[in-house]
Amino acid sequence: MNYVTKIKCHLSSILVILAVFLTASCASQQPAQERTRSGSMDNPQYHVQRGDEALLSKGYEAARSAYQKALDLDPDFSQALSGLAAASAYEVSKPESPLKNKQGVLKDAENKIKKALKTAKNDKDKARAHSFAIQVYLALQLPEGKWYEEVTDHFEDAIDLTPDDPEPFFYMGIAESRQLNYPQANKMFHRVLSLDGKYRQEANLELERIQKVQLAAPGSKFGAEIANVEKITRADVAALFIAELRLDRLYKQSQQPADSSYQTPKSQQKMNLDPLQKYPEAVDIAGHPLEDSIKEVIKLGVKGLSPDPAHKFHPGKEISRAEFAQLNQDLLIKITKDSTLATKYVDVSSPFPDVNANVWYYNAVRIVVERGLMQVKNKVTNSFQPMESVSGAEALITIRTIKEILNSYLK
Repeated sequence: MNYVTKIKCHLSSILVILAVFLTASCASQQPAQERTRSGSMDNPQYHVQRGDEALLSKGYEAARSAYQKALDLDPDFSQALSGLAAASAYEVSKPESPLKNKQGVLKDAENKIKKALKTAKNDKDKARAHSFAIQVYLALQLPEGKWYEEVTDHFEDAIDLTPDDPEPFFYMGIAESRQLNYPQANKMFHRVLSLDGKYRQEANLELERIQKVQLAAPGSKFGAEIANVEKITRADVAALFIAELRLDRLYKQSQQPADSSYQTPKSQQKMNLDPLQKYPEAVDIAGHPLEDSIKEVIKLGVKGLSPDPAHKFHPGKEISRAEFAQLNQDLLIKITKDSTLATKYVDVSSPFPDVNANVWYYNAVRIVVERGLMQVKNKVTNSFQPMESVSGAEALITIRTIKEILNSYLK
């Protein structure tokens, strides 16, 4: 074999290797093969419908699963892309989720929204993508300081495309409410009602909630911010009541002896402590942003916000209506200096179908409902729903009533 022939052979070998490499490289960049349908109902539109239903009922994991099934059948299905973007944002929207995680989800969601707009088959699909983009920014409230501007831009694009769709108006109303712009929020929700379609029930609930917030008239900046919180935590309540009511002054002025009728809930009676051992007042609040306020309510001995026998305050746990009732009964006793309130309804039958007269919070529930500090949850059945959570608006309305009672006793 001569020199030229050898060169040709080597070049041929190199070209073959290069061709194999390029083929493998291109193959690795190919999108995953679409899944084969398993029946007539196994289609992208059906899975998107299921995803939308789950998203509306806050079943975010189920929504993500449904949207992904649609994308497995059609990776470019616009409605599924926008739905998955919103569902992913809602899943990491909890306050305890790391900021880095939220930022990563935002970037991915923005890419999905862009693709949803690019692959949209009609104006309705485009408007949907803009509406779901509103939900992404609303859920994450990122980028900080700019999310409201992003929401507004997508809202305007959505209503230009489909002016009679209630969805963008509803979520724009939520955004205005988060900005404490209640007149504009009311306008958006009334627009939803006028369109007589989807989100009517949700819009009515939001209008009722805003009415409660405005009625409460929070006096502190913290109160104004917490007004929009759907479920407040024990830490939130500690800070809110310190900020709005000056509990330190109220409790220190009261010289009432300790109330021996209160018993820690059985669910919290799990640890017997050695009296010789010394524990921190609460072992789970160190480094918490509201640590000082929590320590203050513990020091004051505010019932309903006491640590459990294991010296845990559970700052991130949502406060129950039962605990909130106990807290407000304690405040009422301090204000009126009437210790008999703590046992007023002992051995008296319960008018509530869901509150037994023998439970630890029964007397407190009777007192707060009687004095107008709290209301039954269902006026038809007269049920109190003691284990349900308390919203920021409900807490603020209660505080307003306490202030009125306090003022009447200071006159």
